[in-house]
Amino acid sequence: MRHSSPACSPTTSSYASAMSALANAGRPADAAALFVDMLADGVEPNRAAFSLLLHIYSSHLDLPSAAHSVLIWMSRLGLPPTPSDYTDLIFSFCRAGRLPDALQLLDEMRALNYPLTPHIYAPILQAYCANADIQAADALISSMRFSGCQPDVIYNIYIHGLCKVGDFDAVQRIIDESGRNGWVPDAVTYSTYIAGLCQFGYVEEAFQQLEIMVTKGLQLKVVALNILIDHVARDLDMWVGKEVLERCEELGFVVDVVTYNTVMNHFCKKRKWLRALKLFTDLLKRPITPNVQTYNIFISCLCRAGKFQFAKFVFSSKGFVADTVTCSILIHAFYEAGKEDELGFLFTDVSAGKIVPDTITYNTLVDCLFRSGRRSEAVNLVRHIDDGYPVEPVAHLAYWLVRCGNIREALRLFDEMLVKGLTLDSRIFANVIKAFCRKGPGECTEMLQLCSVLDRMLGIG
Repeated sequence: MRHSSPACSPTTSSYASAMSALANAGRPADAAALFVDMLADGVEPNRAAFSLLLHIYSSHLDLPSAAHSVLIWMSRLGLPPTPSDYTDLIFSFCRAGRLPDALQLLDEMRALNYPLTPHIYAPILQAYCANADIQAADALISSMRFSGCQPDVIYNIYIHGLCKVGDFDAVQRIIDESGRNGWVPDAVTYSTYIAGLCQFGYVEEAFQQLEIMVTKGLQLKVVALNILIDHVARDLDMWVGKEVLERCEELGFVVDVVTYNTVMNHFCKKRKWLRALKLFTDLLKRPITPNVQTYNIFISCLCRAGKFQFAKFVFSSKGFVADTVTCSILIHAFYEAGKEDELGFLFTDVSAGKIVPDTITYNTLVDCLFRSGRRSEAVNLVRHIDDGYPVEPVAHLAYWLVRCGNIREALRLFDEMLVKGLTLDSRIFANVIKAFCRKGPGECTEMLQLCSVLDRMLGIG
């Protein structure tokens, strides 16, 4: 605009539009800098431009002090800040943990006779509840009522704070008095209440609230339902967990894959593989798609129960894409059971690129292959992982080669790495030294071997 012909000088609105666009594009610092550019260009900002700068500082950059300076600047120029400006700044001070500053702004709004809505009180109440300062939260609620501002939906914030400290008598009292206070408890209210009861171990009371929700036609939030199921499955008879899950479905509550995973995980921990199987097959019959965590929980349960062939069948089932967690579960379980020689199906998928293991998986594979006597496979695996010779698997392999007395193979491995211009990491040195130490009290020849290997690794021998 400046360099157009004829010249078209940018206006306050032009700058404000550009600032808003920059802030919305995730470039709030550039937006704030543009305000400075506007001043340098001799363009006088209006109240909307100041409000935008205040919003950028408070909501985008989390700089409440800078935003407060803008508010004072506006007032001195005779541009009274709007209620929205105060609200932005109150939220910013609360996020920064500066409650006294937020309360001072609230007093300023009262002095200016600005309307105080529940939305303005919400961040202050949230901060009190997050700090478990229920006494201050009580006082704020009373202050709202006294000023004629009904708390309305922010009662849910208050109830969450009460549940956090376990004051369920107060929660019930608020719900009982809701009619007189012109507020109707909703699904969020009861979900918060039920989750809080469960977390304090009051499962029976949580079920009572669940029944009340049903009579009111409210839908329990999935998160609260999963917490309820988790506590039932953990603390009560395992079969009750499944019955509660089915009962919840009958009542019309939304049951998702996380809910099934929660119950299955508890079956797994208690080695109830038949119940896990029943739940798994029930899940497959429903319009809920099992995820990789579902399969991993089930495979882990089968391995714990010694059903290794069944675990292999599930692993190979159509539609299941294994991840690194699956690999670790199978490798650990098969090795612990002395069945590492049966892991060929897993190694085949890894070699074919169907599974992309992480460092921990590769380390476990190296350990497993070496301990089962498949040394050449372990060496070849390390040579061909990604671009070859990653540090952690090399360190594991070096440890086993030295422990088994195969010093020549270890030196060959190091020579290959040096030829390729790779650095022998300190972790490799540490594992070589540890392997020599683990071989027991060394004779002179052992010490000479260690020095020889270290010299070769350092390139001085």
